[in-house]
Amino acid sequence: MDTQHRTVPLPGTSLSYHVTEPSADGTPVVFLHPWFGCWQFWTSTMERLAGRPCYAVDLYSPAAGEWSADAGPAALADAVVAMLDAEGLDRVDVVGNSVGGIVAQVIASTVPHRVRRLVLVGTGASTEGALPGFARAVDRWIAVGRDGGAASRAAAEDTIGMLFTGRPDAPTWETYVQAVLRTDPAYLAAVLGAARRLDLRPRLERITAPTLVVRGSEDCARTAEHAAVLAAGIPTARSVEMPGAGHSPMVDQSARFADLVASHLDEDVPHPTASSETAAWASASATSPGSATCTRPAGCATTRSS
Repeated sequence: MDTQHRTVPLPGTSLSYHVTEPSADGTPVVFLHPWFGCWQFWTSTMERLAGRPCYAVDLYSPAAGEWSADAGPAALADAVVAMLDAEGLDRVDVVGNSVGGIVAQVIASTVPHRVRRLVLVGTGASTEGALPGFARAVDRWIAVGRDGGAASRAAAEDTIGMLFTGRPDAPTWETYVQAVLRTDPAYLAAVLGAARRLDLRPRLERITAPTLVVRGSEDCARTAEHAAVLAAGIPTARSVEMPGAGHSPMVDQSARFADLVASHLDEDVPHPTASSETAAWASASATSPGSATCTRPAGCATTRSS
């Protein structure tokens, strides 16, 4: 897949992003990756959405400049809006995972007229109630960044591995690891700390975009309750659980996730109910060898919905 690398200047730093088919028809789609993930997490989804302009934002890129006054989801949301302005994009679809999903909520509740449709993946309106194994991993990263330490490869691999239930091929895995290792640990920690302090529940009612809330049943960070709060608080939201998928199902079950997103973004396709979608995923998982296997670092607790 060919992408164009672009940047938009910010006060003291810049935001990088990667664009596919910028002149294509259709509503542009903006992708916001999770912390400890990277923009390449969206490659398969963007390939499935061929024919639409796609913008995969590198949320780590501001760390290359003077970011200390602006590290957090609210500042990253402002940066993404600056990108929209620079590209002349009046209205877009937004897909965000984890911290990227928090940034997406800030955008959709601050400038709702600019978000046509929204997909929130493995995220919540607050981090309260995050599962303990992942919460401890985040604590370790915050401590390292606060104390001026350097991220170790072992720590990066352990945390990245929590995001999905399987492991990608070696070159892809190395891309993911290097994206984290190249980023200033203090910046990583500052954004995580700001995300923990942010409670978006009072703002959910401001989101006007039809919203799809997606959670993998094996998500080791977010619970079914996090998804339920989003679905209940956003006026036009529905929730789907993907059996066998982890925190970042666009990596775990790339084809199924991409089809689900494409269906939601396509106004001409009738949307099935959440219950029928869940049943469809369950049926597909039952016939796909290994799709429900969970191999993850020890200490990453999970919950299952009945």
